[in-house]
Amino acid sequence: MTTKHSRVLWTTSTVAILATTLTTAPATALTGADAAAQFNFVAKVNIGERTACTGSLVAPQWVLTAASCFTAAGIPTAGKPTVPTTITVGRTDLAQTGGSIQQAVYLVPHTDRDLIMVRLDKKVPGTSVKPVRLAGTPATSGENLTKAGFGRTKTDWVPNKLHTGAFSVASATDTTLNLNGSETAIVCQGDSGGPSVRIVNGTPELVAVNSRSWQGGCLGTDPSEVRTSAIDTRVDDIGTWITNTAFAAQGDMTGDRIADLTSIWAEGSLHVYTGSTQGLTGYQTKQFGDLSWKDSKQLVKGDFTNDGIADVLTVWPEGTLHLYKGDGQGSIGGPSPALYGENTWATVKQMTTGDFDGDGRTDILAVWDTGTLHLYRGDGNGNIAKSTPAAMGGNAGSIWGTITQFVGGDFDRDGIADLMAVWNDGTLHFYKSKGDGHFNGHLSAWGKATWSTVRLMAGDDYSGDGVADLMAVWAEGSLHLYKGNGQGDIIEGVDVWGGTTWGGVRHIA
Repeated sequence: MTTKHSRVLWTTSTVAILATTLTTAPATALTGADAAAQFNFVAKVNIGERTACTGSLVAPQWVLTAASCFTAAGIPTAGKPTVPTTITVGRTDLAQTGGSIQQAVYLVPHTDRDLIMVRLDKKVPGTSVKPVRLAGTPATSGENLTKAGFGRTKTDWVPNKLHTGAFSVASATDTTLNLNGSETAIVCQGDSGGPSVRIVNGTPELVAVNSRSWQGGCLGTDPSEVRTSAIDTRVDDIGTWITNTAFAAQGDMTGDRIADLTSIWAEGSLHVYTGSTQGLTGYQTKQFGDLSWKDSKQLVKGDFTNDGIADVLTVWPEGTLHLYKGDGQGSIGGPSPALYGENTWATVKQMTTGDFDGDGRTDILAVWDTGTLHLYRGDGNGNIAKSTPAAMGGNAGSIWGTITQFVGGDFDRDGIADLMAVWNDGTLHFYKSKGDGHFNGHLSAWGKATWSTVRLMAGDDYSGDGVADLMAVWAEGSLHLYKGNGQGDIIEGVDVWGGTTWGGVRHIA
């Protein structure tokens, strides 16, 4: 938490500027009434020891705020925050308990608006706070909006309580709103990134995010500054960007939020093929290890270190499971020490990854040679915990020994990884996650019993639309992409790249 002393030093360096120019400093707070419980989606954002902003929970593991909170000029760099950033959400009074206090682990700035998505270390439990609804229509001139923020007021330097105020829309551009405040509705230091919402049947809808203001009447502002207007960044037309950013592409090795494809070829080389909105680009990066990968028994990918970049896991002949950390440039580093289980992994028949228990961290699902299915929960630090049985539709036991392909991915876009499995009769089945490591299943409609000749399969968002897809290598050596429809099914596949050259591939992930 920012100390009062450090906040005084930082603020005094900006007060002179506020008297003469519209401030773009990060950390601009709202004077107004204490907020009601319906605003518990609003987040307090502490960036290092000197900067405080406000944000909104827009997905269980993502907060939206102003990009200018993280940089004085330009667009912040995507990736891990350069200074420790703490997010408090689910509390309209910071002095109370409840809600969630977490570290920010990844930033995704918008390319041409003062907006940034901030990924939290874990998902915020949905029982305590729900993400704000996104508005689908723009604000109109004269419309009244409610703004909320944790910043400074007229009388309080570092308030604990969230405040709200009524603003009216003066005008709008393609990307911004000009808002009129009042003597009792002022955006001050600490409110930058805070929400502007319209209330529809008692429910807030996020219309815009504060970018800057004049701060007239705020504590510490030059008394001659009386302007209370503010400029907000519109979000009503970028819902797709928000939801696609919040979708976790477990196989993204380059930081573009699109899954990449990893493969081990017959001669033993490991390659990464860069993903794009059209499938694969054809650009490949050969990984270290020369031809030594031919001995790998299993190959999977997932963000096990919680940095927004996929890592590679493999099981070696001696039965050890190792993690190779992704570097964000499409390559991996050297192996970690053997993960949980030491040298017991040699008899795993199938393995896949995803956030199967809904906590925002990547897990492993494994089918053993006995036909049993087990969940290994990830801790976000590159480790996994002791397994627990993963019952499927109430049918536990050894039935999973007869599946031929087995992949994880969020195929119904609810934020939790599901399963797709091909059984020995050639049928493809979708298993919806319950969010606790267990599943319900049904037959996937497309393809009927034609999947028996699929050699290899991987699941992730390979098209960049925020829904998990399937990649499949068929017996004749072709690689096909089957896009997910967001409802637990897929659509007819297209040949991705390489003709029938994929027949020599040992593993894909």
